[in-house]
Amino acid sequence: MAIQVERKSARRAIWIGRLTVFWALAVFGKLVYLQVVMHDEYVVIARNQHERTVPVRATRGEIVDRTGHPLALSIRTQSAVINPRRVVDTKFFAGSVAPVLGIPAPEIEAGIEERKLRPAGAPGRSYMVLKRHVSDEEALRLKRQPFPYIEIVHDSRREYPNATLASHVLGSLNREGNGNAGIEQKLNADLKGTPGTMRVLTDSLQERYISWIEKPATEGANLTLTLDSAIQYEAERALAEGVEAAAAKKATVLVMRPEDGAVLALANYPTFDPSEVIPEEPGARKAALHRRLNIAVQEPCEPGSVMKMITVTMGLDTGEYSGNSLINCENGRFPRPGRKPITDLRQGYGTIPLPMVLIKSSNIGVAKVAIDLGPRTLWEYLMKFGMGRKTGIELPGETAGILRRLECQGPNDHWCWGPNSHEYISFGHEIAATAVQLARATAVVANGGYLVEPHLVARKQRPRADGTMEDLPVVREKPKRAIGGDTSIQLRKIMQRVVLEGTGKRAKVAGWSTGGKTGSAEMFVPGQGWVNRHNSSFIGFAPVANPKVVVVVTLNDTPRQGGAAAAPVFAKVASAALRILQVPMDAPETSVPETPEQVIASGPEKVEVLPPDPVTAAEPETPALPSSPLLAGPRAPDFRGLPLVAVLRRSSALGVEVEVVGSGRAQRQNPPPGSVMPAGGRVRVEFAKP
Repeated sequence: MAIQVERKSARRAIWIGRLTVFWALAVFGKLVYLQVVMHDEYVVIARNQHERTVPVRATRGEIVDRTGHPLALSIRTQSAVINPRRVVDTKFFAGSVAPVLGIPAPEIEAGIEERKLRPAGAPGRSYMVLKRHVSDEEALRLKRQPFPYIEIVHDSRREYPNATLASHVLGSLNREGNGNAGIEQKLNADLKGTPGTMRVLTDSLQERYISWIEKPATEGANLTLTLDSAIQYEAERALAEGVEAAAAKKATVLVMRPEDGAVLALANYPTFDPSEVIPEEPGARKAALHRRLNIAVQEPCEPGSVMKMITVTMGLDTGEYSGNSLINCENGRFPRPGRKPITDLRQGYGTIPLPMVLIKSSNIGVAKVAIDLGPRTLWEYLMKFGMGRKTGIELPGETAGILRRLECQGPNDHWCWGPNSHEYISFGHEIAATAVQLARATAVVANGGYLVEPHLVARKQRPRADGTMEDLPVVREKPKRAIGGDTSIQLRKIMQRVVLEGTGKRAKVAGWSTGGKTGSAEMFVPGQGWVNRHNSSFIGFAPVANPKVVVVVTLNDTPRQGGAAAAPVFAKVASAALRILQVPMDAPETSVPETPEQVIASGPEKVEVLPPDPVTAAEPETPALPSSPLLAGPRAPDFRGLPLVAVLRRSSALGVEVEVVGSGRAQRQNPPPGSVMPAGGRVRVEFAKP
């Protein structure tokens, strides 16, 4: 009996031991599962219960003009945020805070529920912005709500202190703080910077008790633009007046420095307020987006007669034509077999010299130049002037314009030149260009023959943690030689005569010599054909001897032509720009000459008087002037030995800008006397007392 009891006890002990071992193995296995297999997942869950990551917004970079005048700033504000997982009754919470914030309760409720459904560790699961840029009153009312998890955090708001000034250049931001137009969109990554993160430790009630910056934010870069706010203001005002006077639908004006392509002003009509939020209603949204269209870079149009500048340049630069070359303009009607004849808009001309073809804007004359030199040569010069290619300006949505291929790629290829395309392209048809492309092309003539890169950004700087600024690289292509310097000088003289005695008389500016070309492209309306509406334009520069500004004006859908509609706008804008830039006058200020007795400095003591040009007489050969290896221009006068007053009086008369160092009499100067000055250059004169 005792033996049986012992055996039962032993079996019981064995089973208990087995169960104990099994239980121990189960516990050990569970521990392995939790601590090894599921370790990472449970660490995330535990961390989410006691830690959360809060984004740290980077301050968006400021935008200033070339003088340091602020154009776009980021102002410190505050925003309301919550942890959605702490909201117990979503409907009650949304109904309580919606009246305070002025946001529909269903919108708040939907946002909270969506975040609650996000998986563990997903971004935004425990962080939601109720409203950005809350006022002090709203923040105070939120703090009085019975919800301790509502937090008021630091934020920033974009301000445009000049209202609509330069709005198409600056652009605007969307609700998420990203650029949706202008520089704000094109350079959004630079301006926005990189947001950082802050780690917050919370207790069982999700109240924070300690926090630290896990990843610091990289502040946005500050931009210094080439714009001049004063010139921009004058350009916008003149453009609005011009649109009203010409009954145009939309328009654009661009002011550029010809030697390097720096854009001093860019304005479009209609304009918009960058602070305006784009409405959701379809009709209002369409109107708002229409106002935001950047015509200067996004909407090409037929340039019309301004294209004749390139055709005449081609004739002179190839050497096939000179100022004495005569062209028979067929008395205004040039028959073309199998198609409509080419005609001149105004009275017909007989045989006239090449400069008069541009001065009188003869379609027949430039068409004959294109026929003589052939389509391939015209194509090459269109490429040299940058036609059909984007300029690379720092604005979104830039178009390359319209320039079809020279050669067809098959019998069904219609996107190419026809047998007669070069004839019509020579005077601005079958081609389209933007205002910024026309400015770049005009600068080739104004700066001595170089194709420059139009640009708006002069400098990028990023704030460092120690308060200093770090300069960021601004990459830009060097100007490329397009035409000869002598050709540039010849064209400037001819285009000056366009203003003095041709179609651009309304572009005269009191105090400065100007040169330019009018353009009027008749509009074709589907279903109506050719209507009495035009895309009227004027391209020009000033002063003629050493151009400091290039101005392009385009007015779309107007009954008036370029000389009547666009040239007066050019005169106002160019006059304001030259005055603001303090460019020395080179013409009488009180009266504008009606005859071509306009002087151009071509040497230290020598000026040349442009003679009257009879319509039927040949023009004297323009003397070839030495060209600079950089940019051709006037020669530096000899200021040595002169007192300061005499130097300033002489430099003003010759249209040469000087930099004065010291006092007394001029001892040294750079560049030396007689050397060819680059376009836009100045003479540094060092004075010393005898």
